[in-house]
Amino acid sequence: MQNRIRWPALGLTLAWISASGPATVASAVKLIDDGVTRCTIVVPREDASILRAAEDLRDHLRTMSGAEVPILHDASGVAPRHVGIYVDTKPLGVHVPGRLVDRKRIWPDGYVIEVIEFDGRQGVFLSSPRPEGVVNAVYGLLEDHLGCRWFTIGPMGEHIPRRTTVELDVPGGRDVARPSFEKRSPWYDMNAIGRTNAPGRWTREEIAWLNQWYRRNRAGGARGSTAHAWDRIYTPAVRDAVDEDGDGVSDLAVFFDGRRRPEVGGLCMSNPHAVSIAVRYFLDYFKGHPHEDHASFFQADGADWCRCPACLAMGANDGARMLTLSNRIAESVATAHPDKRILISAYAETRSPPPRQTLRAHPNLITHLCSLVDVDHIQAKTADNRWNNEYRRQAEGWAGVAPALWTCDYLGWTNGPWPLFHALQETRDFYGRLGGRGVVDEYLSRNLGTDICMWLTLRTSWDSSLRVADLLETFYPAYFGAAADDMRWIYEKIERHMLSLESGGSVMHASRTYPPSLLKACLDRIGTAKRKSADNPTVTARIQRDEDRLTATRLWVRFCLALARASGDDRREATEACRAYVDFVRSLHGTMTLGGKARHIAEQMLEALDGAGTYFAESWRGHPWPGRFRYHDNLDQGGKSFHARRRSGFEAGPYGLYLEGGATGEIIYDVRLAGGLRFKEVYLPGGPGGCDLAIKLALPKGGHNGIELSLDDGRSWTTAFRDLVNRGDQVKFDLTRHAGGANRFLLKFWVHNNTEAQILAMDCWTITGIAEPDESPPR
Repeated sequence: MQNRIRWPALGLTLAWISASGPATVASAVKLIDDGVTRCTIVVPREDASILRAAEDLRDHLRTMSGAEVPILHDASGVAPRHVGIYVDTKPLGVHVPGRLVDRKRIWPDGYVIEVIEFDGRQGVFLSSPRPEGVVNAVYGLLEDHLGCRWFTIGPMGEHIPRRTTVELDVPGGRDVARPSFEKRSPWYDMNAIGRTNAPGRWTREEIAWLNQWYRRNRAGGARGSTAHAWDRIYTPAVRDAVDEDGDGVSDLAVFFDGRRRPEVGGLCMSNPHAVSIAVRYFLDYFKGHPHEDHASFFQADGADWCRCPACLAMGANDGARMLTLSNRIAESVATAHPDKRILISAYAETRSPPPRQTLRAHPNLITHLCSLVDVDHIQAKTADNRWNNEYRRQAEGWAGVAPALWTCDYLGWTNGPWPLFHALQETRDFYGRLGGRGVVDEYLSRNLGTDICMWLTLRTSWDSSLRVADLLETFYPAYFGAAADDMRWIYEKIERHMLSLESGGSVMHASRTYPPSLLKACLDRIGTAKRKSADNPTVTARIQRDEDRLTATRLWVRFCLALARASGDDRREATEACRAYVDFVRSLHGTMTLGGKARHIAEQMLEALDGAGTYFAESWRGHPWPGRFRYHDNLDQGGKSFHARRRSGFEAGPYGLYLEGGATGEIIYDVRLAGGLRFKEVYLPGGPGGCDLAIKLALPKGGHNGIELSLDDGRSWTTAFRDLVNRGDQVKFDLTRHAGGANRFLLKFWVHNNTEAQILAMDCWTITGIAEPDESPPR
């Protein structure tokens, strides 16, 4: 018979009265004795996640020793001389002192592991108020007490010590574990693992391995969502219902340039309905999700900000205005749900904090600080450069007004190796000094070093006393065996080189980040490592995976260098180099070597290089067809910019086209329709069919930008727009008066950077409109 754990409300304790004599604390117990099983796992049937963890414990014990450990669901079935491993359960009437632990001591998903002697036998008890905590206890037992490690995703990344005798020694007989960070959720962006790109999609088994890897490394923490939420809260129907002046335009729409603009994102935050709608949403949400600790109030990605007088009066900047609105919402929600919290985002325009003396965040608000752009992601956040100096001031400002701070950094921008382990330690220490309590880092790609960065993040966010340098002393010999010194040399050589660069924010040129000489030296050392590990197939496979990643990076750099040498219509060298990279990356499909994003970017580039540099309207069964047309490019890593007829000055980078200080960049597209059609309407970026992202040209201080058209193949140019202010909005730029009636024109975007610093000059663009026949098409 068993008793399930029934933990009391927060702050209370619960004791069982022993019906079978007093229990005493033990320390060391023998689970496997010279290959013979001396233990039994007892776990309830009811919770699938706990049962799955118990089965994983059994499997690890089998791998360690070869012994088969039974799993029971009834504590009375444990053999008399066996040690019971009681997972979220206990024998009836046995008093387990560790269950008296106050929930606050282990919140949110900590646990107690306790070794108890009772009735002449021994038991190991794994307890927590939450199922996630019980699962963490299983993996805490395996990792902290039995030496198991899960360095990378999948079976290849496991390190399970082999021994015929498995003894558990818990100092003092009790391990009360509370995570240092209440949120520990670093994650691979779906593009990084290929889930959104069919050519690079992982199998279901591989996705299961990823989630298992998170679980084994005790990811998790406080329950709730961390996602953009305004679109869910202020749905179109909800927004349209707020029109008190009856003009047909929602009063919740943002106001700028003299009118309400419902066609763009954002919210009039000063409107009282903005508060009441959100309060009603959160009250309903927590009522329907009583087990969640927090919910998100993130603004939309690329949201616009209202400039009506009432919104401007709410605070000194967008961060202050967003916080004022959030405070009003949190205050009302707290009356019904005093223990629930709301997550807000210091992101993009709201990353600049409110002036510290003017505003404090409500105690039930969590600030999610998102570094994203205009930050040096390669150097540690403590690096003394203009990007990180400004970011540190912003982070310190939010730490001064917010009761809780969670951070989100971005890793893997470069489409290459990312072994920036020591920079990770410095950044984690910086956030720790600010009182950071959550880690929600986003990994943009998967390559050499990214899994280990995430493993280090998970370990140090569970226990902030752990140091990266010490963890690496565990990693290299356990993962690479006899080749540990050679592989450490490779990882550290790449890291030292990357940290030596003047990175210019998050932007790095491939050939500068990974120069061919560096890659050659690392690949030469790989050969030495493989010879040393030839008798260990698992280690050899791990080294081969890293060799393939370095080879892919070398091919990527070769392509980037060829592209830089390309001029005009001569793209043959670049095309051949891109095809070699694509073919190699394709050959790795199914090996979990690279994330899907690498392949997606390469195939997109190859398609662009093979293209004619033109855009045709939609067709039907191969024939030109009038109607709406649309072309969009986010320009990430260069995107489809190779469709352009000509490009100069700009350099491709993570978020688009970048421009060095003092330089001018221009890109020219040959925009044409198929025969028999002409442009009736042409817009940047709006118009019929809408768009996802607006045209974003930088306007640096003292510089200029412009959009020009030519109807005579570049002999003369007409300026359509000049010195556009980049608000990130989706205002329609009408090109119809210049291109209407034509079936082809050249379109030029240009930016002059008058500053000394490199800038993101062109982020994305969209062209859309309507094509019509010059004459009735044949039927």
